[in-house]
Amino acid sequence: IKLCYYDPMIYFRALIFSLLILTFSMPAAAQSVVIGKGNAGICYEYARSMDMGSRGALRTCNEALKEDLSVKNRAATYVNLGILLMRKEDFTDAITNYKSALELKPDLTEAHVNMGAALIYQDQLEPALASINIALQDVDSDTRPAALLNRAVIYDRQEKYVLAYRDLKEAGTLKPNWEKVDQFLSRYTVIQKS
Repeated sequence: IKLCYYDPMIYFRALIFSLLILTFSMPAAAQSVVIGKGNAGICYEYARSMDMGSRGALRTCNEALKEDLSVKNRAATYVNLGILLMRKEDFTDAITNYKSALELKPDLTEAHVNMGAALIYQDQLEPALASINIALQDVDSDTRPAALLNRAVIYDRQEKYVLAYRDLKEAGTLKPNWEKVDQFLSRYTVIQKS
């Protein structure tokens, strides 16, 4: 099998943005659930509701981090704050929050997936790939399709088209009819070798 790739660079940046914004904004795949009420719970709701990093949402999340939270809820709040910052395109501060989450819970898959996405935006492909590969070790996670999509974006940018295609196919299998995956897959043509 030979994989041919057609590179429409004119909309490449917009496509990456739309793929990644969806990846880290999906409620089931990116936010970290906070159990209970209070500012941490409200912060989670802001992240889940697609808030674009409004002042009120950021203030609520920062106030939550001043409260007495369990390690799990504190790490989750850092992830949710990072998501809101990414939506504001503040990738540096988002990465800082993901690192804080990972210091508390090194195995927090959502933090690794979102860290990878933020690093892609900063064109730090190797660290992004490392973070996403850690996330993909959690084979039962709801984040797996998002992580595969992010890794496909990295492989695509590295011109590793066969690897990108394989990840896109797996993401599509795990999450059928995902428009962003289908759109990305349409950029590839598979030709059978004779």
